[in-house]
Amino acid sequence: MNKDAGISGNTAARSLSIDVFRGLTILLMIFVNDLAGVAGVPPWLKHMPAEVDGMSLADLVFPAFLFIVGLSLPLSLRQRQQSGASRSQMLAHQFMRSVSLIVIGVMMVNAEEAYQQQAMPVSIHLWSAFSLVAVIMVWHVASKTSPRRSLLFRWLGIAVLLTLALIYRSGADGQSGLQVHWWGILGLIGWASMFASLVVIFFGLSLPVILLSNVLCLLGFVFFQSHYMSQISALHCLRDEANQLTHVMLVLCGAFVSHILFGLPVTSATEKYKRLRLLLIWNINAFLIAFVLHCFFPISKIHATPSWAWFSVAFCSTVTLLLYLFIDVFRWEGRFQLLLIPAKNSLFIYLLPFLIYSSSQYLQLELLPFLRAGVVGMISSLLYIVFLIYLVKCLNGLGLKLKL
Repeated sequence: MNKDAGISGNTAARSLSIDVFRGLTILLMIFVNDLAGVAGVPPWLKHMPAEVDGMSLADLVFPAFLFIVGLSLPLSLRQRQQSGASRSQMLAHQFMRSVSLIVIGVMMVNAEEAYQQQAMPVSIHLWSAFSLVAVIMVWHVASKTSPRRSLLFRWLGIAVLLTLALIYRSGADGQSGLQVHWWGILGLIGWASMFASLVVIFFGLSLPVILLSNVLCLLGFVFFQSHYMSQISALHCLRDEANQLTHVMLVLCGAFVSHILFGLPVTSATEKYKRLRLLLIWNINAFLIAFVLHCFFPISKIHATPSWAWFSVAFCSTVTLLLYLFIDVFRWEGRFQLLLIPAKNSLFIYLLPFLIYSSSQYLQLELLPFLRAGVVGMISSLLYIVFLIYLVKCLNGLGLKLKL
């Protein structure tokens, strides 16, 4: 790997400001997801319909995750490089991490749609709950005191996942098994992370590399979405996957912002303000690019349009700038400690609501109607977040953590 390519240096593998951003994003995700079942919620807290030219606060959650993957990517690669990992070892690690996200994403999607309940030996809700428990078993952090027990749990989780995959049935006649209807949120993050990692590992994070990569992704999006592509049946699948290119753009832009802020060790307060000025220039240009792209593409999260991607880049870059200012420059670390629980347990706290929902559906438990409407419904969603944070903290205290 070229050490001048943009991932060398002695910066720590984690950044508090990135962790805080991740914590804020995961909590916002839980909030807007829970609000999906609440009546009387303001439109700006719900996802915009696919054909509406615009985006809401909820439409920023997914791109924020992609952007944060990019923010963390150079730090993670740098840590592995400093520990002596070769390029092939870093590629293998990123590949396995991406495949793990894709597998979990596909399992979760199949629990939500296209299943044939009559052909399955168990309830789909029970199937979903067991699959999520198995995911936790496979990807839990191994215990240092009981490594053999951890290994047993991991293999048991793999066996449960394979069994669940075999008994799953879909299709009108119930003769089909697991299928890729779409990749799921985790799967999309996995694919984008994989392709962005290839760019960073082989070409680095210089501004020309990022700009050229974005131009190529934009051209690819336009080409694959063209009417011409839809006429070629053999290439139709590529048209369906064109959204991946804008997701890669988001990860790469996050990685470049990380390079601006954390690419080299900080030697003085003046250096921090210099980085903030560079990021401010980047933010202004990101908004300008977004407005230009909006002249050619509508803003749509569902269709993953380039204008949506670049408005997301601009907003996420602005949040990153503010958090870097408050945490790295003003040193307000103590005011954000609560967010470190979801930040360091992002996969765990993402999966728990699905596990809770599947279990409650299987047991036929429902909240009282007044708790799912209006202001009371929004307050109950906020309390749900507090409950999940406390639950994850307790599970961590028992030694249960997840890591891909």
